[in-house]
Amino acid sequence: MRRDPGHAPDRSRADPVPAALREAIERIAERHAVTLVEDKGAAIAVHHHLPAPAMQALRHALREACERLAPRWVVMRGRRVLEVKPRDATKALGVDTLMAEAPFLGSMPIAFGDDITDLDMFEAIRRHDGTSVAVGPRIAGSGDLQLDAPDESLALLREVRDALDDGADALRIGTVLRTRAHA
Repeated sequence: MRRDPGHAPDRSRADPVPAALREAIERIAERHAVTLVEDKGAAIAVHHHLPAPAMQALRHALREACERLAPRWVVMRGRRVLEVKPRDATKALGVDTLMAEAPFLGSMPIAFGDDITDLDMFEAIRRHDGTSVAVGPRIAGSGDLQLDAPDESLALLREVRDALDDGADALRIGTVLRTRAHA
């Protein structure tokens, strides 16, 4: 988890992918002609452009490897990606962890998401009186605010930045977001 933009992510709290599971994922990926195996340190993302039946076979093989070699690990499906991660490692846990620490404690979080893997994060953001922003059609209607495309995210962030530069407090930022939500 990256707590400071000037420093590398802190992975000290994350368990590394077990070596036997990592090796099995590599073998499975070779058999299923995946696009990319991305080692995230505490998880592995298996990117693919497979049709549904082939993706289901890949997911089944990954799940079997997890059950056999690392029962605490699960396979999470996203858009053209299957992520192998610890069962208890969620984006919601990341939000809750950050919001309990300075400088985030007591602040109003804003989170952007574009995939079903972001839905638990949205719930956590709401628990902390923040704003969730769904981007694109895949999770339309799940955020407090809906944007049609990623470039709209940048425009919204600029609006928030400008309001902060003008000395806005949380109430004013909330107004910017609510206005944008109903535009």
